[in-house]
Amino acid sequence: MLLTLAAGAMDAIAFLGLGGVFTANMTGNLILFALVGREDWLLHAMRSGLACAGFCAGLLIGFTMPGRREGHALWPLAAVRLLWADLALQIAFLAGWALIAGAPSPVAILALIGTGSCAMGMQAAAARRVNLAGITATFVTGTLTSLFETSASGWSTDNRRRAAIVVALVLGALCASLLLRFAPPWAGVVAPACTFLALVVVHPYVRGARFRGRRGRPDREPQR
Repeated sequence: MLLTLAAGAMDAIAFLGLGGVFTANMTGNLILFALVGREDWLLHAMRSGLACAGFCAGLLIGFTMPGRREGHALWPLAAVRLLWADLALQIAFLAGWALIAGAPSPVAILALIGTGSCAMGMQAAAARRVNLAGITATFVTGTLTSLFETSASGWSTDNRRRAAIVVALVLGALCASLLLRFAPPWAGVVAPACTFLALVVVHPYVRGARFRGRRGRPDREPQR
């Protein structure tokens, strides 16, 4: 939920403050890229294309990072490493956003789009590595479809999780949009704050798994 809050906040900032693109919802960007009849199509297509490229770069980094089977059974070490890298990019995005005070230049817009979309690509890869009931932490169309597909047979734990994810995306976008309206420099705080809290929540599980792994290995090889 915390990661989905971050994704909603990043998309709200990108759409309202960076020229009408998304950093997490690539379906929307692909549609925007193809709207050749709109005014200034080339500029919007360049921004949407950059967002898609940045997101794909984040995915590539995420799916090639080692540590798939290390760590906790639910949270592999690779997912934790990805979230730390994701947080670093979000902090860089926050610094850039604060410097421009909500009024970015065209070059700054492109830099922020690339940084934010790459961060969301890493986050999507981390969520896929966790693989909890098919839930993603960046785009929720599939989650929403699964929610209604399985709701006919009753509200299971997975369904409640899916519903919470949908609500979290909306709340993240709402928080960021309100900050954009009343305190623009602070809008970029929502995403890194949520990602950091997610890492705090996960830390005890991963630390416990590492401790058990060290305890289970011999300190040295037996002498022959």
